[in-house]
Amino acid sequence: MKRTSQFDVHGQTVLIAGGSKGLGRELALQLPSEEPQLTPSGANVIILARSPGPLEETRQEMLTRVQTPNQVIAAHPVDLTSSTDVESLISTLDPLPTILFCVAGGTADEIGFFADIPSHSIKTCMDRNYLGAAYISHALLRRWLREPPAQPPTQAPTRHLIFTASTAAFLGLPGYAAYTPSKVATRALADTLRSEVLLYRSQQEIRVHCSFPGTIYTDSFVQEQLGKPALLKELEGSEGNGGGLSAGKVAERTIQGLKQGRFFITMDWDTELLLNNMRGPSPRFWSVLDWLIGFLAALVWPIVRGRWDSRIGAYGRENGVGRRE
Repeated sequence: MKRTSQFDVHGQTVLIAGGSKGLGRELALQLPSEEPQLTPSGANVIILARSPGPLEETRQEMLTRVQTPNQVIAAHPVDLTSSTDVESLISTLDPLPTILFCVAGGTADEIGFFADIPSHSIKTCMDRNYLGAAYISHALLRRWLREPPAQPPTQAPTRHLIFTASTAAFLGLPGYAAYTPSKVATRALADTLRSEVLLYRSQQEIRVHCSFPGTIYTDSFVQEQLGKPALLKELEGSEGNGGGLSAGKVAERTIQGLKQGRFFITMDWDTELLLNNMRGPSPRFWSVLDWLIGFLAALVWPIVRGRWDSRIGAYGRENGVGRRE
């Protein structure tokens, strides 16, 4: 039996924070052309990013994907790491967004082992990945609470907050000491908000989701490869460009997970194993299968970790890491 979709963008206004490049851009291009489930009203899509040039380029391409001529397609330049700028923008948006994708982020400009990177790289990652998502979700949630739907919760469209973490949120790899904590914080924010929005269920239905992409082949990925330590590329498998996905495929799988009603959305089985080995009290999607995957992960990951630890130690000895002449 076909499962009823839990995510319908038609007639809704979608806000994409980080919508000019990479995954955000692919979501911005796919959502306006989503096939209608009931009426061909199409989605209104608003994209946000820091740089006006790429924003306008993406907006122009979005206009070629619309279902109907009355769809709202807009772009606004904004610094997502500035709470003041974000709050000011959210207060003026019309129509009011009912769906938010927090996609902006990435690694710091300098990628390396913790002792080797400058201290500002730590702040940069936290600003881009965590605060960039926290500020805008906070501002939009507050507006939602000030402006609840006119219809009863059972009849009003569901509102969605969708965060983007990473497979890195479930494990620590040498070279990601600045990046990984910011993605762990994003996952923790989603987990906390999932519980908190239940407080408002008598007024409106708000659902929280968090996706966990692994390697995404984008221009940013190519740039990151230039500065990554060889050990990090070896352990994550990116040295040979294996195991990653295109931004378009990640966007498709994210939307598919939302339609399934998933809270945590994974893109591959490696991440599914990690997730179910570290899920704790977070909601499960497949009750029995998730338990079995968690059991399997408990057997597999200690072996993988042992191999990694052995390789990391050998790498340090071979390359004289930590020696100060």
